[in-house]
Amino acid sequence: MGEVLAETIKSLPDPETPDSDLNRINLLWSIVVGDEIGSRSRVTKVAESTLFVEVYGKEWVPVVRTYERKILLKLNKMFDSKGFIGIMVKQVEGIPINSNKPLKISASPSQNQPMDKHAVAREEHLKPIPDPELRERLARLSTKLRFVALAWVSIFILANCASLQPSSHSSAVEVDVSDQTTSMTPGSSKSSYAVRQVQALNKKYPDRNYRDPRAYYHYLKAYKFEREGDFDEATRHYAQVVQFDPSRENLHTHLVSLYLRTGQFQLALAAGKNAIDRFPDNVRVRMIMGDILSSQGKYQEALAHYNKVMEVEPSNARAYLLAGYNLRALKQFKDARELFHQATVVEPANPLGYHYLGSALVRTGEMQSAEEKFKKSLTLRPSFIEARENLARVLELQKKYPEAMEQYKIILKLKPDDKKINEHLKRFDLMADAQSSDNVEVADVPPFEPGEANIHTQIGIIFYEQAVYLEAVDEFRLALANEEDKELRLVIAKIFELFGRMDKAITEVEAYRKDGAGEDSVDILLNLARLYGLNKEMKKSIELLNKAVAIDPNNDRYYHALALAHMSLNENEEAFQNINKAIQLNDKKDTYYFEQGALLERLGQYDKAIASMKQTLEINPHHSNAHNFIGYIYATKGEDLDKALHHLEQALNIQPRNGYFLDSLGWIYHKKGEPKQALIHIKKAMVYAQPDPVLYDHLGDVHFSMDNVTEARKAWKTSLALTLKRLEEPAGEIPDPDKLREKIRQADELMLQSF
Repeated sequence: MGEVLAETIKSLPDPETPDSDLNRINLLWSIVVGDEIGSRSRVTKVAESTLFVEVYGKEWVPVVRTYERKILLKLNKMFDSKGFIGIMVKQVEGIPINSNKPLKISASPSQNQPMDKHAVAREEHLKPIPDPELRERLARLSTKLRFVALAWVSIFILANCASLQPSSHSSAVEVDVSDQTTSMTPGSSKSSYAVRQVQALNKKYPDRNYRDPRAYYHYLKAYKFEREGDFDEATRHYAQVVQFDPSRENLHTHLVSLYLRTGQFQLALAAGKNAIDRFPDNVRVRMIMGDILSSQGKYQEALAHYNKVMEVEPSNARAYLLAGYNLRALKQFKDARELFHQATVVEPANPLGYHYLGSALVRTGEMQSAEEKFKKSLTLRPSFIEARENLARVLELQKKYPEAMEQYKIILKLKPDDKKINEHLKRFDLMADAQSSDNVEVADVPPFEPGEANIHTQIGIIFYEQAVYLEAVDEFRLALANEEDKELRLVIAKIFELFGRMDKAITEVEAYRKDGAGEDSVDILLNLARLYGLNKEMKKSIELLNKAVAIDPNNDRYYHALALAHMSLNENEEAFQNINKAIQLNDKKDTYYFEQGALLERLGQYDKAIASMKQTLEINPHHSNAHNFIGYIYATKGEDLDKALHHLEQALNIQPRNGYFLDSLGWIYHKKGEPKQALIHIKKAMVYAQPDPVLYDHLGDVHFSMDNVTEARKAWKTSLALTLKRLEEPAGEIPDPDKLREKIRQADELMLQSF
């Protein structure tokens, strides 16, 4: 936001007076230092690259001095026409600038001058801002500015951000920006003061081209959504940005790219046409339009765009490659071969160019040359299975059977379950046996016929292997356009999962199911259940896991997954039933017994819980969590504390820096009546563990046993705060909040008695 406001300020007309320049510096000062310092300070003078700043309240003077270097660095970066090297701070008395008393806005420094009509209007326009401190700060800033429009551009960007609620159904083609005369309403972006002031500035200075503040608002929203991986919402806002600021070529390009990324091809073509009408030499937009038209089978229209790209950017290997691919679809093989050759010339490190050139040479019967091209492609990308399959076929056609066999064996290492290759190799074996007995001719075994993936699938796989994930999504969308390679949706889902967007990943997998490809697939059901779980939709996850169990009722893994899902919802009885079923089907898994023990502990059956944990240790003696659990249960019961200590020592031998194990050890010492040792281990636990309510509860109990009532109260207060926060999203063990409140009450009574 600060950068946007700074750019807005720098784009305004040059200041007419020194006061105007100081006003600009003050506005930037407030942006740089933030609300707290900005509401208590102001720049009064600039002399010899030094800022003279008045600060309200002596406690804020050292704050400004502490951050002086950072403030100067950021201010110089934003106000690049100045070179500030120091700040002179002066403390002044009076009411702080962010006081709750109403501020008087006047057109001159005179305190007696009545508020003018512009000041009244400014106060009215500030009402949509819900934050009173921000509203007062902006009111203060507006009094300093000679250029009223400058202040209101800044104010209404913020006001619109706070109050404007754009329709979820709006799009670039539906926005009407022609009517700017409607009456002002709260949050209205169409007739806001900022918009009208920018329009006035554009009329006054037609060569300056001031930006519509609505474009800034939608750009900030789009940027936020894009950073969060929500490309659908980002696209919607970028469409608005382009509508309000149509002169920016890069924004048009980005909008078209996002339409492609979200699979909205018709909108991409419409937005692309709009962009091309304005910027006919835009290579990126033409490539996207060519790709979409090609995926729709409109090869001639696609070629028109690719040809323009090759004309504007002769070094664009992708244009040659895709143009050749389209010519091949039109059966213009000779012209296609020339373009594939040109792709290898302009980008000799691209394996796809050599692969497609080799395929073209096979069609013209130039087998030796095709062999060379396929080998070159594999030199650049050894995992390129399609190129290796084509090489094997070419070797067969040239009767180079041992070399072909070598290639097939490499393919099987990459794809061991490839039925087509395995069947072909069986025919090879029969051929070899027949040759030895002179019963059959070699020609009786037809050469291998490899399939061919969509070119966008090929490009997308290369991007995916290089971890260029978003570009891979773009290519996979194009491959999916003609309903080919539906499993690519699962790859796209994986990419969204990597970006933390489980909701988008779920959408892709569900779309794959609806296509019929994975409706009855247990693997798809399990993947979806996992994604719903990660998205905190456990009810849906349980529903899908039950479907998987219905399909395969004898798979212990499904019951284990169901048990964990029910545990996450604290449905312990259901979880216990499912983990028992998993153990019935497979009693060799230490994990199952551990989960069973954890559930028994939740159900208050401590002896049975210890028995389950011991069974876990029989299967896996190094199960550190089981050792910790047994020790902690013994300590909780206050019995067999020496056994508890032994188990915790075993656990810490395996994981010496586990904070929860250290907490358990401290709790055991507390139960043994050794508070000093307990405190040492619990404090050490806090170094290695995240803030945990149980840990702070234990810390409070230990302090209380040592008569450190104040420290105990602090720890219990922290535990209560963490517990109440955890109640919103229950996960793991948490203390009883009522018991914590009672402990705090007792501590308060003792502290009062001590006075």
